[in-house]
Amino acid sequence: MNNERIEKFLALVSDETSGFEKKALWRKANKAWLNKSALIAIKILRAISDQGSSQKELAEKMVVSAQYINKIVKGSENLSLETISKLEAALGIQLIEVVGFSSSVNYEIPESVQPEINMSAEIRKDIPLENEIFSSQPEPYSLAA
Repeated sequence: MNNERIEKFLALVSDETSGFEKKALWRKANKAWLNKSALIAIKILRAISDQGSSQKELAEKMVVSAQYINKIVKGSENLSLETISKLEAALGIQLIEVVGFSSSVNYEIPESVQPEINMSAEIRKDIPLENEIFSSQPEPYSLAA
């Protein structure tokens, strides 16, 4: 009786692997851009809704297929800057903003070459420090407008 149940169970179970582990590892490895893509997708869907438009109309404006727009709004498409720019133009919204640049390059000028600059305190207080620029970034799941 027990062997019969095992045989029935094994007949129902597929010999092929589901690929779940491979997909989970891929999602983990690509988590950073997938989160950003999902946030962009939400902004796109919100803009489409606010404008009383549709994904099909957006596809027509961008001269792409409706299927491609559907991939974008699922939040799993690795968007190029070109595609993001086209989306921004078609929707009339800003999806991303360049707020700073990497400070991995040493931009210091040797003292022997530096001119003497007297910058008033009033001017200096308007220039944010690098850590102020990057610490003011929204949280990864923030949808700051």
